[in-house]
Amino acid sequence: MKIGQISRKYGISKDNLYYYINYGLLVPPKLNSQYVFDDETIRDLEWILELKDMDYPLQDIHKMISLRRISNLENPEDRSDLRDMYTAKRSECIDQIRHCESIIENLDEKIMELSRTDETPAAKTGLPLNMLNLLRCPVCGEALSISDVSMDMRYIYSGKFTCTCGYTAVVDDGILITPNGYEGEHDKPDVSRELYKDLPPALISLFQRSYNWMKDQLSGMDLENKVVMETYINAWFFFHNHQQYFSKTGRYIIVDKYPETLRMYKELIEKENYDLDILYIADASTNFPITKGCVDLNLDFFAVNEHNFYHDTFLFEEIKPYLNENAALLGTYFYFENGRRSMKSLLGSYPECSANNFSLPYFMEETAKSGCPVESRKVCGYTTDSGNNLGFSFHVKGEKMYLMSYLGHSLHA
Repeated sequence: MKIGQISRKYGISKDNLYYYINYGLLVPPKLNSQYVFDDETIRDLEWILELKDMDYPLQDIHKMISLRRISNLENPEDRSDLRDMYTAKRSECIDQIRHCESIIENLDEKIMELSRTDETPAAKTGLPLNMLNLLRCPVCGEALSISDVSMDMRYIYSGKFTCTCGYTAVVDDGILITPNGYEGEHDKPDVSRELYKDLPPALISLFQRSYNWMKDQLSGMDLENKVVMETYINAWFFFHNHQQYFSKTGRYIIVDKYPETLRMYKELIEKENYDLDILYIADASTNFPITKGCVDLNLDFFAVNEHNFYHDTFLFEEIKPYLNENAALLGTYFYFENGRRSMKSLLGSYPECSANNFSLPYFMEETAKSGCPVESRKVCGYTTDSGNNLGFSFHVKGEKMYLMSYLGHSLHA
């Protein structure tokens, strides 16, 4: 049989057959400069394929075929050597089976652990009573009155806040919902995190580098009895994944335009039960019903970028009234380097988006102008491929998107 016939009959490529010939595994005779597979060569090939199915490397296969070629296995020593090689492979397989059985046991435990329903009831929370003194009418700045209250000794679960000027907000399921709901058409509550599913591992690693830098900065801060605020959590939520780094004596304000997103995260946080006092505010504006100058630390993971998806103003300029003197601003900003095509795609998908979004010069200039200058920063790296997901669908593959973590402070005149 010629080499082409052998290739078709045994389902092995001609390249592999030539490789076996050059390696010395197959030694077919030649007829008129063409290889011819006689019965002996075919027998060798069939044994090679059998040994490959048993996961022998080519080096061992060559040695085993050589034992047969030397004595046709009539020599007791050659038979003993071949038997030893079979025995060694069998022992190797038994070890692999035992190893796989150990892995299976470990996997079963992990699967059961993830499937097990936590029977411990989640600690139901509401609007903390100790945060009532932070609430003010965003229209006139006066104290709010509350009525129709459902509460216990620590939380308000439902109620109605009113002001003599006519402002009204309600508490529903422990969430303070203002009259400033989102009325646009280009965003929606992402309660199942559809926007950020299928992020590539390399991009998640960049996120982790920015997390690490931010955690290092947090470790040097005194957060005892401080007020911490994070906004735009429908985009990303730093506090939720890092609650263990915050003080139990602190007070925390979490803002998003969607009550649905806040409710989803509130339920997750209740299950984790870090026992932190958290005020959830559903408000699509930046005119929050809280006391001016009460915030000691503002957290930002994608919030400045997210604000510019829907506004042409700079977020820090908007929230500056709520920051106290020398309040810290800690976060991560995303920006493009020569991202012309990505920005064209972004502006096409989000008509309300600022043309200055994802611009490092804009970010640095606006932080300084708003009285919140950046004092230290770290470029955590960049990605040229954000993957096939809704969250970064505007990012054109090949253009560099950087992640920069920063720390600044609010300067009051």
